[in-house]
Amino acid sequence: MKTIKLRNKDVVPVYTTLDKITVEGHKQRRGKGRLQKALKEKDKEYIEDLNAIRDNYFQKTEDGNYKQDNQGKVVWKDEFKDDKEAQKTANDAIQDLLDEDIGIDLVEHESKIKAFYNAVINDEFKADDGLKDEDFDTLIDALEKVYDNNEEEK
Repeated sequence: MKTIKLRNKDVVPVYTTLDKITVEGHKQRRGKGRLQKALKEKDKEYIEDLNAIRDNYFQKTEDGNYKQDNQGKVVWKDEFKDDKEAQKTANDAIQDLLDEDIGIDLVEHESKIKAFYNAVINDEFKADDGLKDEDFDTLIDALEKVYDNNEEEK
């Protein structure tokens, strides 16, 4: 089974990169869209996991959002305000979650996503001015690992 591998912290930048790329052709556009949908689902899972960590350490407002100070930082629960060890534990758990590897299985939509990949590597696309080279590189690296390393599986 072919799987695109990323880290949680790369999901949003890769999604944003895809959003800034325009490809021609029905199959290529559907491939891009399928990849974006899968990234949205992975981001939802990440947010759920992040909130599970945050719920233990940070204050919430009456409407269920995390309370923020005047600098936009989330506010520690009273029992953790001066507990550097607990703060380190929370920060380490969040960092581990950011660095966690995720996979997007390509079984259902592989031909469409490969068509998108081929269009991009053959420079058959247009990009908005805001496209970040580093994020584009992350996207291409992930796709190359799937398709260039598995050519013998055709």
